[in-house]
Amino acid sequence: MKLHLGCGNLYLDDYINVDIQSEIADLKLNITGLNVINNNKVSEIYMSHVLEHFKRNEVLNFLTECNRVLKIGVILRVAVPDFDQVVKVYNKNKNIVEIVGLLNGGQKNDYDIHFLNYNFEILKEILEFIGFHEIKRYDSLEFLKEKDDYSKAFIPHMDFDNGELMSLNIICKKNKNYENKIIPNSIKRFFKI
Repeated sequence: MKLHLGCGNLYLDDYINVDIQSEIADLKLNITGLNVINNNKVSEIYMSHVLEHFKRNEVLNFLTECNRVLKIGVILRVAVPDFDQVVKVYNKNKNIVEIVGLLNGGQKNDYDIHFLNYNFEILKEILEFIGFHEIKRYDSLEFLKEKDDYSKAFIPHMDFDNGELMSLNIICKKNKNYENKIIPNSIKRFFKI
């Protein structure tokens, strides 16, 4: 079983597409809790521009749930707006209109709000803490081929050759089950725990 969490309008074959609002979802479910899925049953999770929609007090629980349902050694793919790229593009163009959606979401409904920003370093540290390893970037153009989602967000829009990729696309593997342990200070500070 492979899960595509927060699928929106992108239907991926060979995945169970999950979204609370999407008309094309196989399963209409609030993904904050994956309690309908047993431990170690999922062979892959993909989520694109979903994690930033979780509040600070929800992220660790949600990623712990992802760890719980995934089998050891399988893939978690996460795409979020890349805060380092947002800063770079803003400093280059001084155009807040270009980046406001990446920082704050579209705000078209209660689910379309961004609560957190991530860069590679903090997301890597969080994922390692939860029980993932081999954390690296992946190429969304290669992964999705002709299909499109926010993991292919470029400024200027769709300028894959000359534009700036605005999505932080990370692939990693579950190397152990999450163990309830002391949260490192850097993660505590990030989540204001």
